Amino acid sequence: MSHLRKNDLTMNQYKILSLIEQQGPLLPNRLAELMELKAATITYLVDALGQRGLVVRTPNPSDGRSHYVNLTAGGRQLVLDARSEGDYAVMESFKQLDEDEADNLYILLRLLGKKLFP
Repeated sequence: MSHLRKNDLTMNQYKILSLIEQQGPLLPNRLAELMELKAATITYLVDALGQRGLVVRTPNPSDGRSHYVNLTAGGRQLVLDARSEGDYAVMESFKQLDEDEADNLYILLRLLGKKLFP
């Protein structure tokens, strides 16, 4: 969460950046579906990200009325930096576990993985 505060982003703005980084350019209506938000909300969020130079809109070649939302180099770097910061925080948290706690966590994560991905 510190990367959100540090970069003055809302959780929804970060989710948009992260989705685009993972899936590539997306149409606003697809972003709305993935995030379960109204199209008007997505427009507002994308506008704010665009004003900050984190995303750009490019015309949809198959439908001139719509556009794709894509990351700028700055937007991509922000997402990658945030992930690295998050990964570091998780690793530091794991260092706080004693051996029994780490073993229990490993068992629970394996069980969860089996339930989610049988």
